[in-house]
Amino acid sequence: MSTRRVLTLVATAAALTACTIVPTSGNPPTASEEERGGDILSQTYVRILAQPPRPDATAVEIVRGFQAAMASSDDPQHKVARQYLTGPAATGWQPWATATTVCDCRFADDLPEEDADKFAVSFKGKKVATLDKGGRYRATASEETVDASFTLIRVGGEWRISEAPAGLILLRSDLTRAYAPVDIYFPNLTFTGLVADRVRVPIDPSKGLPESLIRTLLNGPSGPLAGAVENVFPTGTKLNGIRVEGETLYVDFSRPIAGLRGSPDRIRAMQAQLAWSLGTDRIGGRYIEILVDGETFPGGGIRFKSTDFPTYDPAVVTGDLPGYFVRDGVMQRVAKDGEQSAPVLGAAGQPTRPFDHAAVSSEDRDQVAALMRDETGVWATQLVEGSPWQRWINAQGRLTPPSWDRNGEVWSVESAGGKSQVWRASTVGSQSPVSAPDLVDADVSAFRIARDGVRVAVVSDTGAGQTVQIGSIQRGRTYQVSALETLVPPEEGQKVVDVAWKNATTLLVLTEKNDSQQALAAYPILDGDEKTPIELSKRLASITSTDSRILASDVNGALTVWDGKKWNLLVKGGSSFPAYPLG
Repeated sequence: MSTRRVLTLVATAAALTACTIVPTSGNPPTASEEERGGDILSQTYVRILAQPPRPDATAVEIVRGFQAAMASSDDPQHKVARQYLTGPAATGWQPWATATTVCDCRFADDLPEEDADKFAVSFKGKKVATLDKGGRYRATASEETVDASFTLIRVGGEWRISEAPAGLILLRSDLTRAYAPVDIYFPNLTFTGLVADRVRVPIDPSKGLPESLIRTLLNGPSGPLAGAVENVFPTGTKLNGIRVEGETLYVDFSRPIAGLRGSPDRIRAMQAQLAWSLGTDRIGGRYIEILVDGETFPGGGIRFKSTDFPTYDPAVVTGDLPGYFVRDGVMQRVAKDGEQSAPVLGAAGQPTRPFDHAAVSSEDRDQVAALMRDETGVWATQLVEGSPWQRWINAQGRLTPPSWDRNGEVWSVESAGGKSQVWRASTVGSQSPVSAPDLVDADVSAFRIARDGVRVAVVSDTGAGQTVQIGSIQRGRTYQVSALETLVPPEEGQKVVDVAWKNATTLLVLTEKNDSQQALAAYPILDGDEKTPIELSKRLASITSTDSRILASDVNGALTVWDGKKWNLLVKGGSSFPAYPLG
């Protein structure tokens, strides 16, 4: 047999094996390899098997076994975990009463007196994160701790837990073994694009990850996205199962999904949801075909590939985008190699109306919005010859720099007299107020729509200092900005200089401490992972970004670009307000 053939067989065997974690009362879990069938949708996984209490287990071993059983994917109702509890405690214990706590914790090693009938075991450590019932993971930003206590009594001579904290408590290692982080996607309310939602999916040993992922998708969006995105699967839709035959992945749903027939926009959005959520990395280049109770979807069937929906990309803009900046009151396009920067077409390329804080819409719309130096409001123009400036938003108070969404609407927040009002407009005369209850009493200095058109980054101050929050936009008969969550908390002496979306799920935040020391970092917003610092060589005044580059102007007017490794000078001086489309 050839060497290549041997390596192929070894790789195939490795892909079809999995680890089984078998926790026992008092002993650390041990791993053993387990063979799976030949389903090409299978993946390497770690199986955690809940084990019942061992006879004559010590009090500490009972508590350790109970905690280990909480993480078992083979026991979703936690029947084995309840065996570690007394009868009344097992009945009253509510594992889903609160969000699951993830921690780096240790059990106390104290032992009860030999004749003791009651004992308490403490469980302490650093709180890492929480995990809600929908699978939304949120890292803990502060130095929060866990200080839990389990009370045990003897029942028939055996130790059992009589009092346990509500909710599940997982060790960080439990989370890694028992849950898979996945990005699932939901269409916006106009069915024109997708929005990413990251959840932790319990690893079910009896199913492949794609099947668990689809079942999670049917549950709808988690947390702040509820009400801001659609889940186009009709109510009551269940997944009967999935299977692979040749080059096709068949996804079999229950009868309610047939209710989409006659709604082409919803059908296409549903296809995009599945295509992007499953992704080519999980199903390769296979077709996806929708079945209804094992039969072809009524009306001719639904068959597609995961690569068929590029226009639904949450990032909206991809590739090597042109950058823009303002110089001497004129917007210019950043020069490519061997070229000179040149003014844009239309009113923005003419020095007749000095403006600041220019923002560029998506490339297919070619629009610019800005704040005029000598007039109030947000003004917009097209990047075409002869296009004039027009006032889209008319407001007398201080306005935040304008921000475009993927639907061609421009947004800004007016602050006056200690109050704030969010405004949006899609053309002249279409200005509309947007409800934002959490911002009414805040001084808002920045309001940036993410490229997915749903999430928004807000820099505001309610008296405790500037903070950066992430919220979502609910669109319908009325619009509302809601579900604000703190990304960067206020800190004494800290000023938020600027924010910019790197992509649909990462926000760049430029801060300054005590009017001197600056810091730039990329914050993933989906699950609160650690920020990634980006080195600075100069003091910056404004930033914009794409997924691969950061364009910045410094306090001396130099324009530089970060290519992922270093800052490169583009313009020596006189530049300000860099902009990428929808940045």
